[in-house]
Parts: sequence; C-alpha cells; structure tokens
Amino acid sequence: MKNKVAIFGIIVQLAGLIYGIVNKAEDIIVMCLIFMFISTIALFDKKKK
Repeated sequence: MKNKVAIFGIIVQLAGLIYGIVNKAEDIIVMCLIFMFISTIALFDKKKK
C-alpha cells in the first residue's frame, strides 16, 4: 500500500512539473522536484522489521 501511495505522489508531482515547465513557474518546478525526491526515497526505503 505504501508503494502505491508513493507512485501516485510521483505521478501527481510529474503533472505539476509539466505544468510548471509549460507556464515557466520556477517555484512550482523546484517544489515538485523536492517532493519527487522525497517520494522516491519513500518508495525505495527497505527497512527490515
């Protein structure tokens, strides 16, 4: 379930990144890149229980 949420977040941030590139909104681009980085960390986090 955690992976599905992370993948959904990455897709939403990718859409925001495309919006920021089309409208030349630098603040949105930076924010999307930061949140995409955080989402990919959560996606590949392999903690042993």
